[in-house]
Amino acid sequence: MTVGHRNLLGIARDLSSPSPENREEASERICDWVHSFDRREVEVVATLLSSAVVVETDRDCRESELNALSELTASGLVEAEDLVALRELRRDLLSDSDAEHFDYLAGEYF
Repeated sequence: MTVGHRNLLGIARDLSSPSPENREEASERICDWVHSFDRREVEVVATLLSSAVVVETDRDCRESELNALSELTASGLVEAEDLVALRELRRDLLSDSDAEHFDYLAGEYF
C-alpha cells in the first residue's frame, strides 16, 4: 500500500510549517497512516521526522514527532540510516516522556 505523492508532500509541508498545529497534525496523520506507507515513503517520512525532532522548539510537537517515529517503527520498514539526525538530539534536554521515546529509538537503531 502507499499514501501517494500528494499526501507525502502534504506531510513534508506540514512538518516544516512554522505552525505548531500543522506540525502536530502531520505527526498525528503519520500515526494514522503508519501501515499505509511503502518503504520509500517510510524512508522519507522517518528522515523528515528525525530532522524535525532535532530542530523542534515546541515541546508538545517534539513529543508528537517522537511518538510518530516510534509508531512508524511498527511498520517494520524503518532503517537505522533513516534516523541518523536523531544522533544530534541532546537527551539531557528532553522531557521524561520524550526521553522514553528517544531511548527506545536509540536502543533499536543506534
